[in-house]
This record gives sequence, structure tokens and C-alpha cells, in this order.
Amino acid sequence: MIEVYSTYNPGDIAVIKSVLDSEDIHYYFQGENSNMLVAAGAYARLLVQDDQAQRVREILREAGFMEQ
Repeated sequence: MIEVYSTYNPGDIAVIKSVLDSEDIHYYFQGENSNMLVAAGAYARLLVQDDQAQRVREILREAGFMEQ
């Protein structure tokens, strides 16, 4: 699995999960513990399978999470 996005915003994580779930894409948010995100300003890393990375980047661009 490779990293395609990172965020410290729990709201972003929730929206991204919902979008990827609806697209039936397998993913993992590493470091998603909300206590760590808020307290330490740590980032959660979105990891996806290599063969789905490009599609996920396109989805994130369309949703406004990544620049065109």
C-alpha cells in the first residue's frame, strides 16, 4: 500500500472514508486516532493499494481535497 494523501482534519477523514466506501475502494488511514490528531497536530496518512492510487487521486481531486 502507498500513501496518496494526508490530513490532520477528522472531518476530512470522515468525508474521504464515505466517498471511498461508496466507490468500493480498499484503504487504510494510518494514525487516524483523533486524540493524537487534535493534541499533537499529527497527520493521518491515507494508504491504498498501488493499482488503485491513481483512481483515488482522481476522486480526491474531484472532491476538492487535492489540487488539479
